[in-house]
Amino acid sequence: MSWWNSSRAVYGAELRAGAQCFVDHGWPVVPGTWWQAGGWRGLPEASGQLAASGWDSAPAVVGGVLEASCDSAQVTEWWSAAPFAVLLATGTALDVLEVPAWMGQRMATTLRSVGLVAPLAAMPAGRWWFPVTSGGAEPTERLADAGVVRHGSGSWVIAPPSECADGLVHWRVNPSACGWRLPASELVQSAAAEAARWRAAEGDDWSVAQRPTGVASGMRS
Repeated sequence: MSWWNSSRAVYGAELRAGAQCFVDHGWPVVPGTWWQAGGWRGLPEASGQLAASGWDSAPAVVGGVLEASCDSAQVTEWWSAAPFAVLLATGTALDVLEVPAWMGQRMATTLRSVGLVAPLAAMPAGRWWFPVTSGGAEPTERLADAGVVRHGSGSWVIAPPSECADGLVHWRVNPSACGWRLPASELVQSAAAEAARWRAAEGDDWSVAQRPTGVASGMRS
């Protein structure tokens, strides 16, 4: 086995372990297209494509995010077949608030100041996300303008230790640091609102670290 293939095999085992850890804690996952040789690979054969264009990973099974599972055996079967990205399905066990990196830093500081350690993941393109309780309200217009996206029913986020075009998704605060407890969506959105007010007071026009142009946000299908 070549060094490259050996490295990919080790990484594939890490992806499988990461997906398994999520389902062990009741967070549903679905395999996603993986980044390789300048493109997203692994679209289901029914799509008629070999690779996907775009910035984000998409579900790599025919049924899409609706096939998300917390079944350990299913996860083992999926990630034994290919080095799929780990996609965390939202809208049932949890939602996700995705924010610009600058906002995520401010929010984490604010939450810690009130004694709350919240799980926090970072994506390499300047976007961070907080897993939160499901069923929360949509972000206000002000927060949406600041780049806040709520992922609820029918959506997903690419999760650690998956690879993107610009690098690896990684934990800034691992869920184990807070016993895998989810913070209330309202509380995390309140921290986002505080960060938005702080940035506005600094005279910023939200031009830093926004989601790349042309990438759909919110609910996906």
